[in-house]
Order: sequence, then C-alpha cells, then structure tokens
Amino acid sequence: MCIKPLENGNVPVEKCDDENEIKMTLVTQENINKTMSNTSSSEIDINVRYGALSLACLVAGMSITFPHIQTLRDELECDTLCYGAMTSARSMLSLCGSAVIGRMSDGANMGRKRCLLIGIGATLAGLIISLMTHSIEGLWLAIVPGALLEQNFGVLKALFADYHHENGIEENGTQKITSNAPLTNSVGKLGMSVGLAFMVGPLFGGTLVKSYNQALLIAIIMTMISGIFISKLVDPPLIILSTEKMNNTGFVDRIKKFINVPSAKSPACIFLIIVRVLMALAFHIFSTIWTVSLKKRFDFQPSDHGKFMSFIGLTYALSQGFVANRVIKIFGPNRRVQVLLLCCVALGVGRYCAFQTTNLMLVYFMFLFIVMALGIVNTVISADTGKLAPT
Repeated sequence: MCIKPLENGNVPVEKCDDENEIKMTLVTQENINKTMSNTSSSEIDINVRYGALSLACLVAGMSITFPHIQTLRDELECDTLCYGAMTSARSMLSLCGSAVIGRMSDGANMGRKRCLLIGIGATLAGLIISLMTHSIEGLWLAIVPGALLEQNFGVLKALFADYHHENGIEENGTQKITSNAPLTNSVGKLGMSVGLAFMVGPLFGGTLVKSYNQALLIAIIMTMISGIFISKLVDPPLIILSTEKMNNTGFVDRIKKFINVPSAKSPACIFLIIVRVLMALAFHIFSTIWTVSLKKRFDFQPSDHGKFMSFIGLTYALSQGFVANRVIKIFGPNRRVQVLLLCCVALGVGRYCAFQTTNLMLVYFMFLFIVMALGIVNTVISADTGKLAPT
C-alpha cells in the first residue's frame, strides 16, 4: 500500500516501489472535500461517544466475570505458575494479534470498523467457550480468540486519530497546524470510559451476580450491545492508492510489505515502543503474583475482588478524565518525557510498597497513586502515538 499526494486535484502521481504493483484509483479533490466535511467537530464528538460507549460496554461485560474467575481458578487449583503461564500466553497472542489487526485496520480493504467487529466476535467466542466448560483446559481455550483478535482499544485510538487528522485538513488539501490537545481529550474520554466500566463491572459482578455462569451470560449481552455501538461509527475512508502485486510477487515479499511500518522506525516511536514494552513486562510480572498475594494476605473473596477492582476503575476514570490533561498542561508539551519518568517511578515504588504491606488501607492508598500514574502514562503515550502515526 502506498499513500499518494494529489497533483492538481486529480490522480495521485507518486510512484510505488514497483510499477507493476499499481492498481489505479481515481481520487478527486471533490471527494476529499466531501470526506473532510463529513467529519466536522460535532460529528467527531458523536463518534467519540459511540466509541467510548462501545468500549465501556465491552470492558464492563468482561470485568463482571473477574471476581468469579479468580474463585474458579482457586477451585481448579490454578496456582501462580498456572496463572503466570496463562498470562504469558495471552501476552504472546496479544502481541501477534495487535500487529496483525493494527495492520489490517490501516488497510483499505478492511478498515477500522471491521476490525472492531472482529474483536466483538472474538470476545463472544471466548465467552461462549468459558460458558461451555469449567476446567483448566477451558480457561486456556477461552484465552485464544480474545487475546489474538480483540484489539478494540488500540483500533479505537487509531480511529479517533483519523477523525482529528481528517478534521485538521483544509479544504484545499493542506494540513492545518494544530496541537494534539483535541486528540488527547478524545483519548482521555476513551480511557475514562474504561475506568468507569471497570469500576461498575467488578462491583456489580462481586455483589449482585451469584455465579460465574450468570456473569458470563451478562458479559455476552454487554458485548452484543458494544457491537451495536460500533455499527453506528463512521469509518473514514483513507485517501490511498491500493497496491497489489500482479503475477511476480512472492509470498515472502507480501509478508515483508505487510509487516513494514515506516513510522515505527523514527526515534520518537522507538522510545515510546521501548517504554510500552518495559511497562507491559513490569505489569504482567506484578499481576501474576498480585491476585495470589491478596488471597494469602487478606483472604479475598469475590465481593472483595469486586470492591478493589471498582476502586481501581474509579481512580483510573478520574485519572483519564480529569487528572491527566491537567498534569500535562502544568508541565507543558516540552516536558512530557519527565512526566513519563516520574509516573514510572511512582508505579515501581507503589507496587513494591503495596505488595509488602499487610495493611489493606495502605494497599488502597498506594494503588491510588499507582493507577493515577498509569492513567497519565497511557494518555501521554496514546496521544503522542496518534500524532506520530495518525493513520
């Protein structure tokens, strides 16, 4: 695929690497102007709300099962090693899936909206597998579809970046000089919806839902509602010239072009990738021992897990909706790296102290700062990634 600048409002003129790959597509300035007018600021807000509601329903549905799934693991004697292996498998599948789904969502043939619907289908498949079997094997099988194909959070962030990128183009096709504040605000709404859903879901699941099967049925319904909101989203057309190798393209060459992401090679993107990888590694190491530790230290039951996760969800929502933007404004756009470093220090120190203490109130207090720091980091990285690679 190659992105084409326009000359005189008519046919793209830039050449691809191989002229035999070109599949001619006429893109007129009139069509581009229609695209720009179709995504006004008010319509962007509407689509952002649909996207946030979709993600909120998806996360709420899954989080309703969290208090009961930990109890199920205890009943099946899934210890730290078992849970750690599942976490590693989920991370590996998610890594592969995020690369494939991300690339597919960038393509003209698939697009963002279809990838979001694929994520909904994958989530439903995992929930149905969990509903059909309560065993260690069932837990393993249920991981595969969602971890591999459900990448809706990342795809929605890319979709929001598309909206703002499109809205930042003048009618003559030139790029406006704008800050990434509107994009940061939209990503913040997305994160806030996740936090609120994560607050409501575990609390509802731990206090009102009596069994794991009931939680799974509710999760299936919520996932379907999420799909309805996705169907209302506008998938902005990409101004691109599709390319396809004719008779002399090998399979290896197609794979190389599929995984080639030029924007990921810039120093800024490499820095963000390294930060994200190290943060993910730290998170999964900590989460593997954390739930088992809560059971040993405080004898956590489903209702306790629900209350704790609800506290995390509320704190994350506040961080994404209010704290993150204010902290970024205080430090200014040129000190975002310092903000990231301070938040990473808060995450590391907070997790160590929370794991060592036997005082439950102190655990809640430390997680207040941990989750706030995590929300700020996610907002900064998401907004900057959208700015560096908007499509």
